[in-house]
Amino acid sequence: MPIKEHSVESRKPPAPCAVAVDRCLRPPGWVCAAVLGWLSIVFAARGDDRGRGVEFFEQRIRPVLVEHCYECHSAESRELKGGLRLDNLNGIRQGGATRAAVVPGNASRSLLMEAIGYGNPELQMPPKGRLPEAVVADLRAWIDAGAEDPRVDAGAGARVTETRATSAGTHWAFQPIRPPAIPSGKGASSPVDRFLAASLSQRGLALAPEADRRTLIRRATYDLTGLPPTPEAVRAFLNDAAPRAFERLVDRLLASPGYGERWGRWWLDLARYADTNGQDENKVMANAWRYRDWVIRSFNVNQPIDQFITHQLAGDLLPTNGVPLQEIHRRWTATGFLVLGPKMLAEQDKPKLVMDLIDEQIDVTTRAFLGLTVGCARCHDHKFDPVPARDYYALAGIFKSTKTMTNLAFVSTFNERRIPTDEEPQAQALAVEEDRPVDLPVHLRGSHLNLAKDPVPRGFIRVANPGSATAPPPDRSGRLELAQWLTRDDNPLTSRVLVNRVWQAHFGEGLVRTPDNFGLRGETPSHPELLDWLATEFRRSGWDLKHLHRLLLTSAAWRQAGLGGLDATRRTAGDRLDPENRLLWHFPRQRLEAEMVRDAVLAVSGRLDASMGGTLVSAWKNDDYAPTDEVSAASIRRSVYLPIVRDRVFDVFTLFDFANPSVGTAKRTPTVVSHQALFFLNSPMVKASAAALAESLCAQPAMRPKDRVSRAYERAFGRPATDEESARALAFITRTRRGTDPASERTAWAAWCQVLFAANEFLYRE
Repeated sequence: MPIKEHSVESRKPPAPCAVAVDRCLRPPGWVCAAVLGWLSIVFAARGDDRGRGVEFFEQRIRPVLVEHCYECHSAESRELKGGLRLDNLNGIRQGGATRAAVVPGNASRSLLMEAIGYGNPELQMPPKGRLPEAVVADLRAWIDAGAEDPRVDAGAGARVTETRATSAGTHWAFQPIRPPAIPSGKGASSPVDRFLAASLSQRGLALAPEADRRTLIRRATYDLTGLPPTPEAVRAFLNDAAPRAFERLVDRLLASPGYGERWGRWWLDLARYADTNGQDENKVMANAWRYRDWVIRSFNVNQPIDQFITHQLAGDLLPTNGVPLQEIHRRWTATGFLVLGPKMLAEQDKPKLVMDLIDEQIDVTTRAFLGLTVGCARCHDHKFDPVPARDYYALAGIFKSTKTMTNLAFVSTFNERRIPTDEEPQAQALAVEEDRPVDLPVHLRGSHLNLAKDPVPRGFIRVANPGSATAPPPDRSGRLELAQWLTRDDNPLTSRVLVNRVWQAHFGEGLVRTPDNFGLRGETPSHPELLDWLATEFRRSGWDLKHLHRLLLTSAAWRQAGLGGLDATRRTAGDRLDPENRLLWHFPRQRLEAEMVRDAVLAVSGRLDASMGGTLVSAWKNDDYAPTDEVSAASIRRSVYLPIVRDRVFDVFTLFDFANPSVGTAKRTPTVVSHQALFFLNSPMVKASAAALAESLCAQPAMRPKDRVSRAYERAFGRPATDEESARALAFITRTRRGTDPASERTAWAAWCQVLFAANEFLYRE
């Protein structure tokens, strides 16, 4: 439960660390005293595991001290009670006028425990009321485990602690990207394969043989377009005996309209796209779809990714001389990236609402482009990474100088720009514009009511600053300079983060398996040299995403077989030496994403409406409360065009682990639950699609039943049915059919087609 639930009495301003606690994913507070006792034993037994103790302090102890103790016992206290400071390590160890507040390893001798235990009537803290037992147990466990405390000084978030600053000097993600030497290797023409082969050979492993052609075209078509290949496309690829047939297939898929729809949806996860606001008042954002269509178009025309980033952060600030009006409108539309996030519209404290909006913009920007959780620094120096609060407010000044809300007293906080086009004279789009430039002071403990003395000049995250970045000018917000800094060749994070995201989309896991956290608490890359080589090549190509796709898909690593294509000896060796497949000795099996599942059902049945763009909810108006989404259930358009209603996501998407549209999502977590099987048994959409597939099979009376079965297999799985599968299918249809009339036959075939949709082979790409 949130730390606020530990309070015995509310006070204003609201709990200053509430946002930081949410950002850092504080575990729930229902852990019982027995579990806490176990934790204390674990921490005591493993005193050398400092990271675990620091994490416990940051998640369980610091928020309590901030909310209940800092008012009287910190550098910002109006009157330091008892000479005791609890906002830094020295203060809590040395104590105040009496003795040390904490004796590490011995809670029973610690003055802090005596005070919060309320056993001494002359020493009862906090004075407003006793802390809940769960909090007392947290503090006792922390002290008994050694009272690990990473804080060096309070400084109101003014600088990074010495430990984190030292770590930043050696942490891999903050080092400059230097092109590594490509390993030599026999039989491996791709640099990607040479890096992987070098790591595999050190463990006595090797890449798997190449997958068969049917597997490759199905895998590639899903990866690049989000749709299954048609039987005609499969046959054309199988019959292409000329050299570089697979390379030509990849180029055709990259040139198809489906590419932008599939990869546009990939980006929309990171951009927390939705058509409604969500949270307290789920208002409609009737023009959000224009940003979605801009994203799809940008991928289809292969807009360089450095431009893609710049347009989303500062499209309205780019030069317009000689630029067609339509392109200017697109640039404005791109800045919808900064507007799309959820907002607490009922917040009565409007200055706080503004800072909450800025916090959300900082979070989505730094996670998406830098792979850092900068939002933690709103209330104090980042708990683990070298991001001080001053850097947070340097960024906050940039977004505070940007107009996203035109009227704070109005319930809608969506700023709409009228952008006339030839087709739509009064078209509107969500966008931002410049406001009066301003520098913000550090907000002590994250509160806009408690400000440090001096403002922080607008700027960037210094740990990733190459030192020569252009500072924001005094007469502009700094958004353009921020975009330019993100895409500089000497920025060590942006290109690493993006190529890792693309790798993850193709291979299931990134080279860094914490794609949103390249900081000190994230995982190290499995192949650091390969990551830097890809980042270098990506920038060398002009931030060309399609070039990166070609590079990965044409590698032997991506084209290798899955586990099913290996003999027992290789599987046993691989499972023993690399059970998590971190070294990529086989291609990982991947479940289709929610949109792929729905689109594949419609495509295989022949029902999919492939028309592109536009909105399905033209009746929705800005500021209306989000209506019940009945459009999605009735539509046969591609899933990317269905409206996303925050807090009421379409149930088909929810069943198959759709991204949370309220936060940027770097990685969906697939589940296997009974509801998914029930969906294929009961969904009206699945039943209608099975009937349509059956109708198309039965519409050819001259086709033999066995050939019909094989044709259905080709449409659903990209391969013909085996003799055994055909025999089982025909036996099922014979048992299911009632009589000999055509309607009964179609019903039987529809039931069998529904079985195909429910098969694992349909749901996974090998």
